[in-house]
Amino acid sequence: MNDLLFPILVPAIAGVIPLFIPRKGKIVAGVISLAAAVWILLKALRLFGMGELSYNLRFFKLGGSFPVDFTLRLYHFSAFILLFIALFGVLIILYSLGYLRGRDTSSAYYSFILWTLAAASGVVLSDNLLMLLIFWEILTAFLFFLVNMGDKGHERAAAKSFIILGFTDAAMLLAVAMIWVEFGTITISALSISTGTAVGAIAFVLMFMAAIAKAGAMPLHSWIPELAEPTLSSVIAFLPASLDKLLGIYLLARISFDIFKIAPGSWLSIMMMIVGAATIILAVLMALVQHNLKKLLSFHAISQVGYMVLGVGSGIPVAIVGGLFHMLNNAIYKSGLFLCAGAVEKRAGTTNLEDLGGLARLMPVTFVTMAIAAFSISGVPPFNGFVSKWLVYQGMLKGNQVIFLVIAIFGSALTLASFIKVLHSVFLGRRPARLEGVKEVGFTMQLPMIFLAILCVLFGVFARYPLERFILPAVIPAVENIGMNIVAGDIITPEGFWSPAAATVLIIIGIAAGLIIYAFSRMRRVRVDENVWVGGNIMDNEEMRIPGTHFYKTVTDDLNPMARAAFRDGEKGAMDVYNFWGQFGGAFVHVLRVLHNGILSTYLSWAVIGLGILAFILMFR
Repeated sequence: MNDLLFPILVPAIAGVIPLFIPRKGKIVAGVISLAAAVWILLKALRLFGMGELSYNLRFFKLGGSFPVDFTLRLYHFSAFILLFIALFGVLIILYSLGYLRGRDTSSAYYSFILWTLAAASGVVLSDNLLMLLIFWEILTAFLFFLVNMGDKGHERAAAKSFIILGFTDAAMLLAVAMIWVEFGTITISALSISTGTAVGAIAFVLMFMAAIAKAGAMPLHSWIPELAEPTLSSVIAFLPASLDKLLGIYLLARISFDIFKIAPGSWLSIMMMIVGAATIILAVLMALVQHNLKKLLSFHAISQVGYMVLGVGSGIPVAIVGGLFHMLNNAIYKSGLFLCAGAVEKRAGTTNLEDLGGLARLMPVTFVTMAIAAFSISGVPPFNGFVSKWLVYQGMLKGNQVIFLVIAIFGSALTLASFIKVLHSVFLGRRPARLEGVKEVGFTMQLPMIFLAILCVLFGVFARYPLERFILPAVIPAVENIGMNIVAGDIITPEGFWSPAAATVLIIIGIAAGLIIYAFSRMRRVRVDENVWVGGNIMDNEEMRIPGTHFYKTVTDDLNPMARAAFRDGEKGAMDVYNFWGQFGGAFVHVLRVLHNGILSTYLSWAVIGLGILAFILMFR
């Protein structure tokens, strides 16, 4: 059997086993699924070092001319994406062993996870647009099933995600049909389409919609915040946070550099940069005012996609490297953040920031790993998020895109402000009395969080390794396809990069100095009184507890009425295309109901008008 079939067939077959295991044997289903995922990871590691491979199986010809081929191709870009898909599969299944304990969840959960792995592998290995689309749609279906395993409110979230993603999948199908009719092939490696023609430009926009909807960029983003609260944290960490980001930006890179030819500075390039910049700033502003941890993280998951779209859309080599490296880094720290949120949810029973606080001493592993992931997403050196954002900044400077540079930097500042609120509200604030008995989560949940936190550090301090091993070998051929040259040394030299070793040493010195100052400050004795008097009354501890969310109320309360209204409308989904098209559809249905009133004379009138229009057309033919 061809090696390329294993990452698809093994999880597809192994996923059948949990279906026959009852709910009480969920741990057995998890262990079997973990073994299958580990095998896939080992296979992906082996494939990563095998160079370029291909496989082709002719099924049949539709209509006598349209070929339905099962064509697979492995090259460096798809190989490294496949490797990290398998890695996230192992981590999520391991985490789920502890996270699902005590939950009345069907063993089919593990079936859907494994089948998602199979479909994701099919997407990155497909060299045929129709096969890619089929696997892409299968991913949408399994997301729907996994979301429906969540808590109260999962029905609307599942329906919304399915409708938005299904609509963009239909757009991709239309693009595939246009490409076949116009160019006579849908083999990806055989395509090189100019966007200077109407067909090429329209087909690109349709596939661009599918890519950014899967990744979660605006304006096709709203399915992610909708499913944030009711969906299992392990599912969010696996799909919207990691796999969907990898696959969405993978497709964006493929259509931008392989399938189509997008010239830097063209209107399509500017369109992508505008989408990226708007996604960065608008989503982070919405995240800043959220009071639910999972919903806040979901808006940050959207915001970070903006850096990827901005980098890839610019067509500037340094920014492209930064955008694709950010794709990988974001999947790492964002998955870690959602896993930490799941740990807090499991032990504290809530993700409402106003009901949390003081968990740092009770959940030290969760606190440290979440702090590392928070600093990473905020672009704080020496963590991985800083490196990829720095490369995007470098690209904007090199291309004289000052406005986009300012937006990207401002987005990082707001991200840091948002996560200061998170860390204070969850771990550093005053602990509510009901959380006194909270304990750290089990080892199977800790290990994935620790592993992802370590990657955040390693991919920042030793960023040259992932850049040289994963990103640059994928970017260099792509950039050459659009008529530009790139030299690896130009990206990671001290002039265009940063010195991680020196920066890390300076940061460690700064932290050490801060700890020394803190230690000296603790030597001074402070009087502690159990009773706090306000206006002659004794206030109890719970009344004096001020949640970390209160400080950020100034973001909306102190703004002018127009800005406050914008935030309020944003929370209600005023800019949500799902709501807009829902209102449009409702109005259209209302018109049809008015027209079809059940009165015979009305129907006769429409028939006469229709015949009159037909007669008029026939008269002037």
